[in-house]
Amino acid sequence: MFIEYYGVGMSSEFHVYGLKLPIISPGDDIVELIVRVANSQGIGFRDRDVLVVTSKILSKSMGLLVKIDTVEPSKRAIKISKKTGLDPRVVELILRESDELVAAIPFKKLVDDGVIDITKITYDIDLAYKALEYYRTVLITVRDGMLWSESGIDTSNHPHGVYSIPPRGLDRVARELSNKILRRTGKHVAVVICDTELFINGSLDIARGSYGIEPISKRFGELDMYGKPKFGGVDHVAHEICCTAALVMKQAGEGIPAVIIRGLDYEWCECGLGESIPMSIDCLEKALKRTIRHTIKVFGLWRVLKKLLF
Repeated sequence: MFIEYYGVGMSSEFHVYGLKLPIISPGDDIVELIVRVANSQGIGFRDRDVLVVTSKILSKSMGLLVKIDTVEPSKRAIKISKKTGLDPRVVELILRESDELVAAIPFKKLVDDGVIDITKITYDIDLAYKALEYYRTVLITVRDGMLWSESGIDTSNHPHGVYSIPPRGLDRVARELSNKILRRTGKHVAVVICDTELFINGSLDIARGSYGIEPISKRFGELDMYGKPKFGGVDHVAHEICCTAALVMKQAGEGIPAVIIRGLDYEWCECGLGESIPMSIDCLEKALKRTIRHTIKVFGLWRVLKKLLF
């Protein structure tokens, strides 16, 4: 699959090429497969291309797969499962792969209560409710300094009963992929690793690791077209790349887990996503507490409590 984007001027033109890969198995050389498929599609690699890959194919190639029947749930997992309606074995996997549990979203109850209109996000109500039986609650966790749903544990596009676990240290993985492409092709290619996250109004692909590209533009305060310092201008380039690639990858059984973006004007950076994030999880917690206190100061405690509790 191929998409062209055009902006103002030739420098704003870039192309997006989807790479349809075979089913990935443990031990497969991802770079060898991607290079071979890119060449077979007449695309190949050029300097300053951006390779976008899903974390899931990395999990498959690295053998980070678990058969749920082999998981023995702990007492804590069983306790949480009774309160959430989740499979205790899945909860156990989430606990093992999380650094901290931070929230539990009652997704099915939100649907049952009409807070979420399920008819606007599905063509098949019966299948949608069947999925909700398995995912009554979404657990939000901290993993490697980032927020994840379910610690990134995923069973979609796997055989029944098989779950994949995202690799740790995805910035390091991205750097290794870029270096392998350089050794194999002689081309300097940036790499962004993406993961799909479910939000209330739809899913988005977001970056989980990167190398070779400045992941966040540092343009806060730069002058706008009228000479005013801009409150903003901080594009999360890595997230935007993942969203762009997702238009080709999609979310079901398309079999396109890798994308090459060509012609994108970006700043090369010997850095990763993690070191570029302006606010850590600990600082995010502090910011949230201070925001709540400031909101109460500005609007009054009773008004805030009414919004939260009634």
